[in-house]
Amino acid sequence: KIIFLKAFLSLNRFPREIKSIEDLRDGQTLYGKPDQSPSKNKRSLIVQDVPGYLKLHLNTSTGKVSCRTISTQKTYVVDLEHYPDGDAYLQKHFGTKSRSALRRYKKRLETCFTVQYEVYHGPMDKENFDHLFEKLRELMVHRFEQKNEHNYELQHLDEIKADVYPKLLQKQANLFVIYANNRPVSIRINMMKGKLAYYILSAYDPDYDIFRLGKLDMWQNIDWLIGQGYAKYDLLKGYGYIKERWADQIHGNDLVFINSDHSLFGQMKFNMLVWKTKLKIAAVKMAKRIKLDKLIRKWKGDQVPYKMESVETVLVNDAKFTEGGEGKRILDISKSELTKPLLQLAYKHQFPVDQILINQNAPYENEYYVQLQNECYLLKIK
Repeated sequence: KIIFLKAFLSLNRFPREIKSIEDLRDGQTLYGKPDQSPSKNKRSLIVQDVPGYLKLHLNTSTGKVSCRTISTQKTYVVDLEHYPDGDAYLQKHFGTKSRSALRRYKKRLETCFTVQYEVYHGPMDKENFDHLFEKLRELMVHRFEQKNEHNYELQHLDEIKADVYPKLLQKQANLFVIYANNRPVSIRINMMKGKLAYYILSAYDPDYDIFRLGKLDMWQNIDWLIGQGYAKYDLLKGYGYIKERWADQIHGNDLVFINSDHSLFGQMKFNMLVWKTKLKIAAVKMAKRIKLDKLIRKWKGDQVPYKMESVETVLVNDAKFTEGGEGKRILDISKSELTKPLLQLAYKHQFPVDQILINQNAPYENEYYVQLQNECYLLKIK
């Protein structure tokens, strides 16, 4: 089995059975190699996750080759070339209220933090690259712990890391990072082929949900891609209920079966492979339709046990705070359970996070007084 994007973006190499790849949207050839002499090795192979807007042309000089295609999911594409900038893109995809809300989230994030939008695209220190990938791993673990799910991408993260760095140095990949007070809170990985950009992976700190980091990251990333002259941005498969709103085009995401073994046994084996795959896909779709997949994951123990601490927030007389002394800055507090409610208070009051003062309500270990200028709250971790 061949993973299309890895072969296309990382390796730039396909089996001899594939002669060229054409973009059906504009007729451009994205991959090609000269004909080769016939191969003695007759076989069947599968190319996984081929975007429906691409056509694989077979290399018939290697002998008779046939193929079958099964559409499995959908892939979502942004037509970057149709927009002069990110604001024009928002104008097309979001109504007045939604655009206003996005700008409000951005402004509040920049009020509560010193924010940097960094794009690493070209030469980059390997130590910094490794550091950001470890931060990405932490964000992914934290995010999916809170969602009470396993993330299948985590097992492939080291492979992705190895693929991305050499391409980053060649400006065929980038890291889009949002820093809040010098801390990476959102990281996105893209890879490129000519004027085509492909989303690979992203994660943000779920404690910052109040600022809608996922939407801000997508918006600012698209704005950068437009500014750099990229024509298309493929958001890939999955999470269609989110990606549909951002996409201009929706295409199939295909499994392509290729067979060069036309002996009786080879054809029977190939047809059986296609038939079994169709049955499997139909079964998965049916399971999702009746929500059997969730029951199976629960039965297999795929859900991650995660205890979500609850924090009660109570507005109190600000005089209470002075009983505890001058207070500590948020960065000096090790209680991670406080992070989310503190960020929610900072958002509400449009107050710089690094100026929030915190005191423990002695002798209660899980109670803290929090002061934001003239407002004082008591936080109780339950």
